[in-house]
Amino acid sequence: MKVKLIVEIDADIPGEFQDDKLATTLLDQEIRDLLSVDVFYDKYDQPSVMFDAMKIVEYIPGAGKL
Repeated sequence: MKVKLIVEIDADIPGEFQDDKLATTLLDQEIRDLLSVDVFYDKYDQPSVMFDAMKIVEYIPGAGKL
């Protein structure tokens, strides 16, 4: 069954990623790697949950933003 999730994540990123576009690119790649988004598995090696796609809908800089 296909489902859509909305998740709120708080993250600390290095100070050199003050540029919002650069920060969202970093976060997008990190989350994709951690969740194994859009990874193809062998028929018998599939995890119980497969993440097909993701996108960052909103990026809200918090404390420490220059």
